[in-house]
Amino acid sequence: MDVKQNLALSAPHIRRPRRTADIMRDVCIGLAPVVIAALWFFRLQALWLLLVTVAACGVTEGVCLKLRRDGAAFDGSAVVTGLLLALSLPAGTNLFAAAVAGIFSIAVVKQLLGGIGHNLLNPAMAGRAMLMVVWPTSLSGYGWADATSSATPLAMTGEESLWSMLWGRENGSIGETSVLLILLGGAYLLATGCIRLRVPVTCVWSFALFMWIFGGNTLFTGDAAAQLLSGGLMLGAFYMVTDFTGKPTTFVGELIYAGGVGVITAALRLWGPYPEGMCFAILLMNLATPLIEYLTRPPVYGTVPSRTAAPDPAKR
Repeated sequence: MDVKQNLALSAPHIRRPRRTADIMRDVCIGLAPVVIAALWFFRLQALWLLLVTVAACGVTEGVCLKLRRDGAAFDGSAVVTGLLLALSLPAGTNLFAAAVAGIFSIAVVKQLLGGIGHNLLNPAMAGRAMLMVVWPTSLSGYGWADATSSATPLAMTGEESLWSMLWGRENGSIGETSVLLILLGGAYLLATGCIRLRVPVTCVWSFALFMWIFGGNTLFTGDAAAQLLSGGLMLGAFYMVTDFTGKPTTFVGELIYAGGVGVITAALRLWGPYPEGMCFAILLMNLATPLIEYLTRPPVYGTVPSRTAAPDPAKR
């Protein structure tokens, strides 16, 4: 028996019947309530934005798979990227800019590094960050379909209606306004095993704790609740922080990663130049994931780690 056969038969290999395409389908179903809310509140603006980003991501993925010529199949992850990208953008986003962001997310951030599972950054958040840095004027269209453009609630002053934030009657990116429907979709992802509850809970609680310590907000008051319910915190916590590729695989690593996203988001909201910091918080922790994975890896029993360098043969 050769080495390859020995490795193939060594114990045990656990296989699950679910494919990547099945997981992506469940994520799309989980995003359905958020998409419906976006279409309800922002109407044709949201519809065009969703169609453009999904089409741009899907077509780019198909072209890249053809160019790779390695037999990789379309697994639906590009559709999820397109949906998340559109949901993270304001309704008035320039459609050409949204298409460019979709192409960048798939071609540069995902496929250039080897495709799904090999990308270091979350493609949707990388596309949004690219627009924020390179094309900031394309993200100025915060507003309802029948109202003049206005700022996201995080950039406004005065008391906000918590019920409006729960239901979705607030300006903002098209997917971040209705917390109730975000939680409904998140509950579906939890029920189907697509995400683990500890990840979004750690993210949200670390955010709240940092706001309590440094933001001068008392927990469970109106100001703190407004911070929790506004912006992209909930959407990111349930749909982006839980991304399989971007987060560590270890238990402790997941907690550190999710907690880091929450803390950085709070810090950027308090002291950063943008009213919302979820996008950059996710990308920064994506970059830290390999180090977190290395530091939290479980010990390998039955071996003794080497603490010295290999001896130099010339000195023997």
